[in-house]
Amino acid sequence: MNDIHKKFPDSVSIFKYYLERHIEVDGDHHSRLALQMTSNLCGSNEQFWKEAEQATVEALQKRIDLWDGIYDEIAEKNAISRSLPFAESILK
Repeated sequence: MNDIHKKFPDSVSIFKYYLERHIEVDGDHHSRLALQMTSNLCGSNEQFWKEAEQATVEALQKRIDLWDGIYDEIAEKNAISRSLPFAESILK
């Protein structure tokens, strides 16, 4: 993220702040609350715990898919912007 921020500081600053803040909050306060909430909801019911685990796995996979999609879009736009000068020189 820092490399992207160095190349595109104006475009990435707010997003970089959001990610850093989100990680900070999730890693501390929200994590404890989520664990407590899950424990309260599932209690000693093994089926509830299995369902919570499956929902967690699915949510993490969706998050991976989201970030993979973002990465693919950035890579595609980067590849297009790199090929434009070459394409323009051919068309001239």
